[in-house]
Amino acid sequence: MHVTWLVPALALLLGAGDPAPPDPASLADRVLALCATGDPARLARARELVPDPLRADPAYRAAAAARALAGLLAAADLRESAPRSPDGEARLSAARARREEALEELRPLVREAPDDPDVLRALAVYYGLDARPEEVARLADRMRAAGAEDDPWLDFAATAAATRGRPASDAEPRLLAFIRARPGILPPRISLVRSRLARGDGDGAMAALDALLDADPDHDAGRELKASLLAPPPVERLSPVVPAGAPPPGAPGWLPRKRPGGNARSG
Repeated sequence: MHVTWLVPALALLLGAGDPAPPDPASLADRVLALCATGDPARLARARELVPDPLRADPAYRAAAAARALAGLLAAADLRESAPRSPDGEARLSAARARREEALEELRPLVREAPDDPDVLRALAVYYGLDARPEEVARLADRMRAAGAEDDPWLDFAATAAATRGRPASDAEPRLLAFIRARPGILPPRISLVRSRLARGDGDGAMAALDALLDADPDHDAGRELKASLLAPPPVERLSPVVPAGAPPPGAPGWLPRKRPGGNARSG
């Protein structure tokens, strides 16, 4: 292993003074575990764990593929959250950039190891998030032929391909089936929350959100969304109506005058 050029990356991973390289398999597992949360903050952390020097080392190919997968999930989350966000256009632009960045990382891995199950996993997720079920099925056959018999990310890719862009009435049964079958992969749970919010089912969305937070109490995006849903509506500030000009003049008159006995008289 080329330890000399790995030192800068290891300093990020382990802290200065510890030159031991991370175990490739353990690193890949850790990155995939962060991917499974679907939480944007932890997706960013997953990518930080595999800096460029490690991505260039074939020994860390599985971790590099998992890093690309994290980027694809981050892009999908930005795209999915855009409709309810005040900065929706900026989110869509960022989603396109993240997706292309992850794809650029994935392309050389596919060229170097086209039959590697870790690479095929990330590629299947790419096609799933791109709503291309035929490609997902083709890659699933290749992964099973390579020995990956029961990879939950294949089911995720198939579910993503079947639900993206579909009406909520069509998407929800598929999301619920995935959640029951694969409770450890959380992105479909937040998709279910957003799907219910989109069709105006606030109670159903809150129930799905509570289930997400039961599965992962530290899910930052879930906690933030719940806080926003429970927040009171903003107070509407009323502005006084200011006349455009001076009021029209009225007829002259007399003020009432008080009589000596206490009664007022006019004139």
